[in-house]
Amino acid sequence: MATTQDIIEKMRKDGYPYKIIGNGGYKATLYDIQPLNGGEYMAIYRYPGGVCCHGLEEINQCFGVVER
Repeated sequence: MATTQDIIEKMRKDGYPYKIIGNGGYKATLYDIQPLNGGEYMAIYRYPGGVCCHGLEEINQCFGVVER
């Protein structure tokens, strides 16, 4: 079974940044994966007040990238 670290590394290879500036200008760190239908997925990012799911397109269009 894949570890959380393995999953995060796969997501980073797929283009998800490790750290972003997202909702409300807060910094968030890639935390886990949210599986969707058809083998697709979204990233779960940890913010200071909790977690939130973001798709890659949303991140690229709306958020700042702190660390790839």
